Amino acid sequence: MNPIFFAIEGPIGVGKSALIDALEKEFGKHNLNSFREELEPNPFLDKFYDDKKKYAFQTQISFMLSRFKQCETLQKSINQRDMFRKLYVSDFIFEKNDIFAELTIEDEQEWNLYQNIKQVLLESAKDFTKPNFVVYLRAGENTLLRRIQNRQRQTTQLKLKNDDADKGITRDYLQKLTALYDRYFFHYKTSPVLIIDVNDIDFVHNSSPVSAIINSIKKAIESPPKQNTYIKLDDING
Repeated sequence: MNPIFFAIEGPIGVGKSALIDALEKEFGKHNLNSFREELEPNPFLDKFYDDKKKYAFQTQISFMLSRFKQCETLQKSINQRDMFRKLYVSDFIFEKNDIFAELTIEDEQEWNLYQNIKQVLLESAKDFTKPNFVVYLRAGENTLLRRIQNRQRQTTQLKLKNDDADKGITRDYLQKLTALYDRYFFHYKTSPVLIIDVNDIDFVHNSSPVSAIINSIKKAIESPPKQNTYIKLDDING
């Protein structure tokens, strides 16, 4: 049996980490090889928060190169797979960088240069294994903002360092971000997409929705989808 590689995608706060935690528990780490997005420290990020227009290009190029390195690591693991691990999952795809680049890069010349650099990287990655399918977790800006604010309160209470990704997050930003995610994954052609609506779902305190999503993923593993499919949790439970 050839290995199955799938990706979990969605905006910040949607529940990707919680779902991968649940998948690891369901399949066992000896069967499931999971890759979580761990971007290298971005030297432009603090400057970006101070002047987003000026430093958007540098920030997104840095993120894109970091994601590409992670994709190389993932590909090496798939190529060197052992006989026991048959499932591979990541909580990101390389192309997602386009979403944030479109959201932040305003200068037309910088945007064109960004696209040129991306094409060079994509050419280098043309032989990378494509996901058998992508799971896109979809939620509205109000749900995402509520989860992010709750996470910020928890890190403050536990005296943990706040995640840089949480800085400067507003409802307006999330509204634009979710619209771009929808547009991107509703029309994604590289791999079939399972679009799963998790709006107003509490992944942390309610295991039922997670179990339903895992069951849907299991079906996709057994018989990978041929086209993009929109799934409601009610449909999964039914």
